[in-house]
Amino acid sequence: MAKEIKYEVKKVIGTLDSDSTMPKELRIIKWGDNDEKYDLRGWRTDKNGNEVCGKGITMDAEELASLYEILKGIFETD
Repeated sequence: MAKEIKYEVKKVIGTLDSDSTMPKELRIIKWGDNDEKYDLRGWRTDKNGNEVCGKGITMDAEELASLYEILKGIFETD
C-alpha cells in the first residue's frame, strides 16, 4: 500500500499548459510539516475526485529567484 503524501495548497500562482490532461501549475505548497515552497508540477483530478500530482520540482524563494535570473538571461535581449 502506498504511503499517503500530506500537503496543503496555499496558493495557485499560475498554469503553464491548461490544454493538457495534467496541466503544469506553479503553486505554493506546504508538504507535510515542512516550510511552504514553490512547486511546479502537473496536477489532475482522478475519477474519484481526488487531486493527483505528477513529477515536479520544489524550490524555496532563493532557488526560484535564481531560476528567474536564468530565464531573464534566455529571454531578454540587449
